[in-house]
Amino acid sequence: TIAGVSLRASIEFLRAAPPAAQVLEAAELRSWGELGRRLALGDVETAVSFFMNSGNDLKHVPPDVRPLVLQVCARQMMLSSAAAIETLRTAAALAKAVNNAAVLLSVFEIAAEISRRSARHSADFLNTTPPVVEALKRFKDNAGVVSAALSLASAFALRAGGIASDLWAALPQATASLEAESAVRLFKRTGEFLERGGGAALHVLTAGGDMLR
Repeated sequence: TIAGVSLRASIEFLRAAPPAAQVLEAAELRSWGELGRRLALGDVETAVSFFMNSGNDLKHVPPDVRPLVLQVCARQMMLSSAAAIETLRTAAALAKAVNNAAVLLSVFEIAAEISRRSARHSADFLNTTPPVVEALKRFKDNAGVVSAALSLASAFALRAGGIASDLWAALPQATASLEAESAVRLFKRTGEFLERGGGAALHVLTAGGDMLR
């Protein structure tokens, strides 16, 4: 199928496939190849570079998360090839920064939902994740706060799409100097305002954080 678009890209795929197959399962390898095929439709040189350099990008991503990473990339590719390439090439660094397979899986599930509407916002959400996770580490009940934050982000993604990335970016400042109980309460109240719109709920988060401080 790649050769039907570009013989050169298909040759690079064949060269890159053996080492990539040491990391990826068969279905994942097909998804990876399909990403390259779509790139070749737009620009052959970009596809060739993709096959030459991206085969090991998923090596340090937990196996359970890899299919979701490729799913997010496939959805992003329909809207922005640059966002898809960025997501694939930074997945390993994101996995290292999060350092928790369950949290990482939730992050990519949320990104997958956002990518249904906006490739750029889903990429922004992923790029913002390391500082958000770092900011939430200061809470004593870290697991509870992180779980509540992920639940809120998931609700935003389902109801408000790309605004979820704005919410995610606002979390560190909104929760600064708060106790864990207050942060979880703030997330719950913010979620309740989603029925009034993503913008209103986001305002509740930022203003509510200021009031609690």
